[in-house]
Amino acid sequence: MLISRALTAVVLTVAACAIFPLVSQAQSKVTFEEAHTIGVEAYIYFYPLLTMDITRQQSTNIEPVKEFDKGPMNTFVNVPQYPPANVKGVVRSNFDTLYSIAWLDLTKEPLVIAAPDTSGRFYLLPMLDMWSDVFASPGWRTTGTNASQFLVTPPGWTGTVPAGLNHLPAPTPYVWVIGRTKTDGSADYEAVHKIQAGYTVTPLSRLGKSAESVSVTVDPAVDMKTPPKIQVDTMSAARYFAYAAQLLKMHPAHSTDQPMLAQIERIGIEPGKSFDMDALDPEIKAALQTVPEEAQALMKWKVETLARVVNGWSIMRLYGPKAEALNGKWDPPPVKQM
Repeated sequence: MLISRALTAVVLTVAACAIFPLVSQAQSKVTFEEAHTIGVEAYIYFYPLLTMDITRQQSTNIEPVKEFDKGPMNTFVNVPQYPPANVKGVVRSNFDTLYSIAWLDLTKEPLVIAAPDTSGRFYLLPMLDMWSDVFASPGWRTTGTNASQFLVTPPGWTGTVPAGLNHLPAPTPYVWVIGRTKTDGSADYEAVHKIQAGYTVTPLSRLGKSAESVSVTVDPAVDMKTPPKIQVDTMSAARYFAYAAQLLKMHPAHSTDQPMLAQIERIGIEPGKSFDMDALDPEIKAALQTVPEEAQALMKWKVETLARVVNGWSIMRLYGPKAEALNGKWDPPPVKQM
């Protein structure tokens, strides 16, 4: 009797092992419609990452002082005057601050960002990870205007923070610093230039030692003329997702992005792995072909609903618990006719 029960248990176990993988495969099978929907979501999800990387390449694949607001990584490029109207490095430039811009490469070691004493003058050094999210913003509002040093470290760094340094862990090994210093017209340029000269980038291993010049090897393969948006928008689905997969190897997704990672894995995009669209199931491959056009159309449509324009003011919608109480309940005062 015991032997019979044991044999029955073994048979059931073997049967279960044979059946459950088939059930799992059936559940994980992605239909054409599902693959297309996931592809559109993945395209939008990766859009900032690709845009940031192409912007980084164009901004840093150049020798110092060769072009307005561009220069090698790990050094500040100080813009000496208000930017001209045709500058497209950022979406909309300020015209009451002078820019100090730096792209940081943390792949070798942490970097120390220094800011001088601005004597109460407004400044800020917002730091963006490669997903275009601001993870830190030292400056007048957050850390004051005394001379300060900030240790920016890459993901997974476990070293010791030297005394006197403010620790700023970066979510990705590349970081974009878009610094701004308050400037009251061209007559104020000279005073601001002195402050800009105090913004420095120093490898942690060189802290307290004499500064070393930063060099760059210009890569002729980098397209330095076509705007990043056009480069991204004209990529085929195969190239776009292959590029995204390569960047995902280096720049980890945020911990809150796990649901998205689980979704895109269903269409063959996995962190740490390359992506080959030709190796996909033919139905999934076909579903992804038209993703760029549809995703771009969706983003363009959404732009028109992000904010209301009233009396010339663009009013962003609010999100969160209080959003319903505030959205649409306030209008700016009417503009007086001159």
